[in-house]
Amino acid sequence: MAVKCFNRCMHYTPYTLYPVGAMSARAAAQPREGVLLRGDNGGYACLQAWPELGDSPLEYELDALREGNPMRLGARALKCMELDGEARAKGVSLFEGLSVPRSYATLTVSATPAQVYNLHQRGFRVGKIKVIPKLAATVERLVNLAAMVPDWKWRVDFNCTLSQEEALQFWDMLPEAMRQRIDFVEDPCYYDVDVWQSLQDAGMPLAYDMPVQNESIIPARTSKPMMRIVKPARHQSTTGLPVFTTYMDHPLGQCWAAYNAARFYTGKPAEEVPLCGLVTHHVFRPNAFSEALGMDITPEFPVPKGTGLGFDELLAALPWKKL
Repeated sequence: MAVKCFNRCMHYTPYTLYPVGAMSARAAAQPREGVLLRGDNGGYACLQAWPELGDSPLEYELDALREGNPMRLGARALKCMELDGEARAKGVSLFEGLSVPRSYATLTVSATPAQVYNLHQRGFRVGKIKVIPKLAATVERLVNLAAMVPDWKWRVDFNCTLSQEEALQFWDMLPEAMRQRIDFVEDPCYYDVDVWQSLQDAGMPLAYDMPVQNESIIPARTSKPMMRIVKPARHQSTTGLPVFTTYMDHPLGQCWAAYNAARFYTGKPAEEVPLCGLVTHHVFRPNAFSEALGMDITPEFPVPKGTGLGFDELLAALPWKKL
C-alpha cells in the first residue's frame, strides 16, 4: 500500500503510559508519550520512540510520516496498519491459526522480591531484569532476587552502559552458582567484535539488541552463540531463532510484537521456540487497553478479542485527529 495514500488519510490519537518504576539504566520512571495511528484501510498501529536508546524523537517520526518519507519506526507502523487493516476488512483476527510463544517475566530496575515471588506464583520460571551500571549493587540485588526463586533462570540487560572492563568485572563478581543461572547478558556494552569476543571467551553468554552496522560480523565462535533480540516495532525481519520482545509500548504495539513472534514460530518444533518478552503491560499503570488484556499476567500471551490485532470497540471510541 502506497505511503502517500496513508499520508493523505492517516489519523492519530496521542497516549501516555505511566511506568510503575524506572524502566532501565537509560530510561527513568517518566511518562512515555506515543501515538496510535489509523490508516485509510481501517488498520491501526502504535508509534512510540525511545530517544534514550537511539530513536529519533516522536515528533521527527510523525513529521516524516506527514511528508510521505517514513523513518524506521514509522515504516514498521505502516506495515502494521497494512496487515491489521487487511484482517479487519475480512473480519478475522491476525492471531487466527497462530500460536504465540510463551514469555519470561519482564522486571524493571525497581523490581522487588515480593514482585518476583508473585510472578513465580503465576507460572514464570525465567526473569529478564533491567540493571544499572553499579556493579556491586547489581550483583547483590541479582543474588538476593534469585534466592527468592531458586528454580529461575535469569536474563540481564545493561542497555550498553558498561565498558569492556566493567562487563568482565561484573561476570567475575557473580558467584559461580549465579553464573550457571544466567541465560544471557544483553547488551553489556556497545558492540565491537574483539570486545564481545573477549566477553564470550570469559564464559559470558550474550544477546544483542542495540543495532550494529553489519550483523554478519557478529561472532559465534563459542559453544553457545549469541541470541538476537528482535523488536517488531523497530526490526523488519530476522533469521535464526530470535527472542521477540515488545517495545515497552502501548498494548496495541504489544500485540504487534506478539503477532510477529507467532507468525515466525508457529509450526516450528517446541524445543526451538525460546521464551520471548511479549507480556509487558504490567510495567505501566493500568489503562483500558491493558485491562482488556488482563492484569493478572502469566507466561501465556492474552490475545485480545476482536479483528486484526483486536481492541475493536476501544479503538473506535478514541478521539482521532488527521495527521
